[in-house]
Parts: sequence; C-alpha cells; structure tokens
Amino acid sequence: MTWELILFLAAAINGVILSLMFIVSTSKRKRFLGLYLLMFSITILHYVNYWSQMVKPPTAITWLFVSANWFMPFSFYYYIKKGAKLKHLPYHLIPAISFTTYWVAMSFFIQASPDFLSIMRSVLPWIKIALFVGYGLVIVRTIKFNAINHLFLAAYASFIIGQIAYFTSLYFGFYTLRLDYIICAGFVLLTYGITYFGEYSFIKERVKPKYSSSSLTKEDGDYLVQKINSVLEHNKYYKDPDFNLSSFAEKLGVPKYRISQALNAFSEKSFSELINEFRVEEAKSKLLLESSSHLKLEAIGEEAGFRNKVSFYNNFKKLVGKSPGEFREEHTQASA
Repeated sequence: MTWELILFLAAAINGVILSLMFIVSTSKRKRFLGLYLLMFSITILHYVNYWSQMVKPPTAITWLFVSANWFMPFSFYYYIKKGAKLKHLPYHLIPAISFTTYWVAMSFFIQASPDFLSIMRSVLPWIKIALFVGYGLVIVRTIKFNAINHLFLAAYASFIIGQIAYFTSLYFGFYTLRLDYIICAGFVLLTYGITYFGEYSFIKERVKPKYSSSSLTKEDGDYLVQKINSVLEHNKYYKDPDFNLSSFAEKLGVPKYRISQALNAFSEKSFSELINEFRVEEAKSKLLLESSSHLKLEAIGEEAGFRNKVSFYNNFKKLVGKSPGEFREEHTQASA
C-alpha cells in the first residue's frame, strides 16, 4: 500500500470515529452531521479498497459501501437547514433506498443482462450528481448564510466537483490514478478540516459562550425547550401579531432571559425564529385547506400571525423554499 493510500485510510478511520461522536449527541442537527460524515468516511474507505485491491469484501459489504454516498445529500440538508422537519424524512430517503434496493436486487436476486448493467453504470453516477446538485440549490435558496455555512457548502461542493471530474475523466479517457488521488485528497481535506475547526465545539457538548456561566443545565434546557414548543403548539399564541417574548414569559411564568437562553443554547434558534416557524406552519396548513381557497394570501398570513405581507412572504420563502402563491399553486395542481 502506498503512502497516499495509508493517509486516506487513516483519514477515513478518523472520520468514522469523529462521526460516531456526533451521532451519539442529543442534538438532531449534530446527529445528521454525524451521519453525513459517516457516509463520507465509508465512501473514502471504499475508494481506498478499490485503489489498493487489498480485500474482496462480500457482496453485501460492497453494496453498503457503494450506497453510502447516496445518503449524504439529505443528511447534509438536515444538518445545515435549521427547522427542517423530521416528518419529511421518509421522502428524503427515497433516492437512497431506491438505489440500495436496486443494488441488492442486482447482487442477489436478478441476473440482468450485461448491456443493462452497462447502461445503469453509466447513468446512475449522473443521477447521483444531479441529486447532490439539487439539494445544494435548495439549501442555497433557503438557508441563512454565515461563515460556517459558507465553509460547509464549499466542502459539499468539493465532493460534487470531484465526482464530476472523476466521471468526466473516465468518459473522455484522460483518467489517471494520480488525478483520482488529487481529486479525492481535495474534498477529504476540505471536509475534515471544516468539520474539525468549524464544528469542534460540538464535541464539547457545551452551551454557547453567552450562557456558559449560567446555572441552566442541559437537562433543564432541553425540558424548557420542549415545554415552550408544547405550549405554543397547544395555545397558538403566535397567531396574535402583538405576541412577543415578554407576554409569553408572563404566560409561561418563566423569566424572559431564561426562555432566550434555552432556545439559543439548546435549539440553536431565537424566540423570533421559533415564532415565525410556527406562523409559517400555520399558514401552510391553511393554504392546503379547500375551505381557505377563496382567501387572499395576505389574509392567510394575517390569520397566521404575520403583521404584514412582506414579513409573511419573506419568512415563508426562507423556510419553505417557495412563495405562498407557488406553494398553493403546486398543491392545487397536485390535487386536481
């Protein structure tokens, strides 16, 4: 085994260990970061074994390796997009499960013709790249940008570029093993580098520095976040445009600073962000009701608690990825 492969192998093993540290976290977003990193590390392990031909694993292990990077786009989406709903996760799993089902069927149950397999080997990589690009575009359109999000998008983009470069070099006949090493090294260094230096605080499982001296424990913080969400969901205080942190603190019987502290430290969002998420979900529910089809969009926004049209449209577009009008039109066409 060459020194390059030894370095890739060490990086992959290191990535697996780091990913498991994230996966056992109590934070949903950290778990999805762990899943993304685990699938990335498994992919690198597959590359190392492909290059070195060290072992010929059983078919079941092979398809596990090959399937790994199909799980990366949606796990990256759930990590980087605050407010992504877990109830939509089954839909995000469809591409990965479909490919895994195909691979299992081809490996164990179906004797496909060589021509069919050749076509699928040519088409599937580009479907995978299209999936990565599609998620990337959705993320770029809907997330709030900051320094760490820019860096992680760069790591995500590096994997896409590496995949395109690899399959393009194969197609046009200028592929070399050295080029493959360089491509792989690029997105390995970028992904692991950003994970270590940008998200190292995840491993420490500590609250944000602003609240680091507080007496609020993690157990108390998680409980308070659950209570805040439960009370808002049940009482729908957010439908009042004048609803604010002060009035909610009075209703809840909890100091304002404690509510802000719990939300910022243990749900990674502000009170206003949480309220706008509830209002957008309320508006989505009304837009899907046939009995509300006669209502103007502005009226639905007001009923959900938004004070004006601009606030409604901006928050809806940021969280849903499309305007209220586009959302209603898509649903109308789908149910027609």
